Amino acid sequence: MYTSTAISSASTYHVSSISSSSPINRVLVQIDFEVFGDFSGVYFTKYAKEMSEKLGLKGWVMLSRRGTVIGQIQGEKEKIDEMALWLRLQGSPGSRIEHANFTNWQIIDSITYRNFSIRF
Repeated sequence: MYTSTAISSASTYHVSSISSSSPINRVLVQIDFEVFGDFSGVYFTKYAKEMSEKLGLKGWVMLSRRGTVIGQIQGEKEKIDEMALWLRLQGSPGSRIEHANFTNWQIIDSITYRNFSIRF
């Protein structure tokens, strides 16, 4: 149902137009992400954790050795869509996002993470 999606400034992320009462939005999904840009001194992982918790998502986020932000998120499809938009278009105050890759979209039976954490 889902495919890898690369989001760059030249492309547009289309959020499903399915109504919020639709059963598809209650489907649990998992995605991996990598965000490219300048995150020096802007606490991107902290803000990503706060946004994920606000949306009720579980998973993890970390700053990679390459200077990108990587992670995995689990939750309701509608909330995952919101988080993907935040990761691509908003981010933390002062961050400069170049593009974001979202891969390994999959429907899952249950949430396997207990919370949302920052990994080091």
